[in-house]
Amino acid sequence: MREKEAHTTVLLVRHGEPDYPETRIYARSDDPGLTPKGAGQAEALADWVRGLRVDALYVSPTRRTRETALPVEKVLGTTGVVEDRLQERFFGVWEGMDFDAIQSGYPDEFLRWKTDPVGFAPEGGETIADLGRRVDAALADIRERHSGGTCMVVAHVGTIRAALCLALKTPLEEYRRFHITPGSVVRVDYGRRQANLMFLGFEPGERSSWGGGES
Repeated sequence: MREKEAHTTVLLVRHGEPDYPETRIYARSDDPGLTPKGAGQAEALADWVRGLRVDALYVSPTRRTRETALPVEKVLGTTGVVEDRLQERFFGVWEGMDFDAIQSGYPDEFLRWKTDPVGFAPEGGETIADLGRRVDAALADIRERHSGGTCMVVAHVGTIRAALCLALKTPLEEYRRFHITPGSVVRVDYGRRQANLMFLGFEPGERSSWGGGES
């Protein structure tokens, strides 16, 4: 009988709906919190966590991620570990700008962004490849600390997309193919030889009945 390969489970959670315009790039200086809907998503996440085995909780330092993690912390009876490397991509001089303003104010750079989404970075900002490297390093450290366990990571859409590309050996050029809704959970099981995507797009309290399985 073939022995099942040991794995470390990572539950990647996008923060709940933020109180921020969808047409603007996030600015770290703004640091918005959650809308009432987003707060409800955080509570639904905490309800789902009850009874699950979660060995560690990590959270990006932003207000919207910390507010999402707070109900989970109460259920688990622990404080999430703040990990700076889980933050969203940094856009440099474009931070806080509306997309229309970027296109009109930086037309050449905007075109480069659309034609080279992985290699281009606004002045002072990060490329997607830069984001991928720091997120991958953070998750590798987390898995090493909790080998064989289950970790929850509360982060951002870009963070999760980059993590999925690297885990599944998908080119970073395809990162937008992963649709990550606010408050949703992605499960990746990392084994010795490969990572397996167990589910994506699970919204606690909405659709899936997965209850933790063997993790």
